[in-house]
Order: sequence, then structure tokens, then C-alpha cells
Amino acid sequence: MNLLKWYWGTWWQIMARPIYFYAKLAEENWKEKSYSFFLVTAWLLSFALTLAIFFFQYLPIGQTLIEGITGYKLILIMPVMITLAFVFFLITFFILAGLLVVGLTATFFALAYVFHYVYLMLGGKGSAPRTLQCLFYSSAFLLGAFLMVIVAFLTRYELLSFELFRVGYNFIFVLMIVYVYGIWAVVGRRVYGVPKWKAFAGALVPVVIMLIFVFVFDKIGMERLKSWITPLK
Repeated sequence: MNLLKWYWGTWWQIMARPIYFYAKLAEENWKEKSYSFFLVTAWLLSFALTLAIFFFQYLPIGQTLIEGITGYKLILIMPVMITLAFVFFLITFFILAGLLVVGLTATFFALAYVFHYVYLMLGGKGSAPRTLQCLFYSSAFLLGAFLMVIVAFLTRYELLSFELFRVGYNFIFVLMIVYVYGIWAVVGRRVYGVPKWKAFAGALVPVVIMLIFVFVFDKIGMERLKSWITPLK
């Protein structure tokens, strides 16, 4: 409970007052509080994705297994089904959590060194470990994916059309990118002491890459996602 209380307090400061947060942030080993913050973010994101997979994939499969079974037979097998559901939920959660932690850790390491050398070329002075510490805190923006999961649930249960899901998904994704762009610019300015325009220029490359990903996914991946999100007929 104390960990979650600290996490949400820190998350709110980062999202609501990023300039103040980074101005007051003391330099420390990135393996300490900043990485703990990142790990909690990854676990929360994994939980949200696991819920989506469970309700969109596992639950329909489970319903087909008990189709036609009623009365006392259903009562007898229900504890087994609940146990299986719980086991599959945990397995999926731990797999997703592991993949996200490894993948995102590598991504933030790469970003830290990209930012480090970019800001050095722009005339700044700072260190890659300090940048990495700040970037792990910036993972707060990833919880915006919860809104995507909510929109997916609304679409799955026919409260939204897939076209509205598509618009909402892209809109949320772009908002997340724009917001983290501002946070990364603050990081560059605080860690490397560069002027504001250089801070925004240095953070531009990964942002452009993410915007290209949004465009490509909308053209290629969205149709594949449609059969997974839309209700079964």
C-alpha cells in the first residue's frame, strides 16, 4: 500500500507539474526509486492488457466449453473453470509483464543514450545515467494506454463502433506522444542545461518515430485488430 501511495503521488506530480517535479528531482542511482516507479508502471499496464485479453479471448473460449451444461453439472464444474481462468490470467499477466519490463527497459536505455549524445552535440553538459533516471520517471505517460483499453471494452460490448474506436485510439496515442514530448524536453533542459528550443529539438527524433508508428499501425495493424476488438457475431 505504501508503494502504491508513493507511486500515485509521484505519478500525479509528473503528469500535472512536470517542470516542478524535475526541478526538484535529486540525482540518484537509476536502479533505485526511478526504476521502481517504472516497474510499477509496467505491471499496471500489463494488468490492463491482461484484462483485455481475458475478456476478449479467454472468456468467449470458456463460454463455448460450458455451452449446453446446466443445473448441478454446471455447479460441479464451475470451481474448475474459475481455477483455470485464474491460472490463465496469471500466466498471461506474468508473460506480458516480463515482456514489457524487458522491452521497455531496453527502449529507455536506448533513448537515454540517444538523448545524451544529441544534447551533447547541441552544446549541453550532462550524464547518461541521470538522463536514464529521468526517463524512467517519464514512463508515467504510458498509463494513458488505460484509456485505450477502456475504449476497446466499449467497442467490444457495442457501446462504440469500430470507426469511433479507431478515432479514439489514434487520438489518445497522439495525445500521449505530445505530452511525453513536453516531458522529454523538460528532461533535456534540466539535465543538460540547454535553451528551450534546443531541448525541444533534441527530443524531436523519437517523437517523430512514434508518430510514424501511429500512422503505419493505423494503415496496417488496425484491420487486424478489428477482429479482436469487435463483438463476435
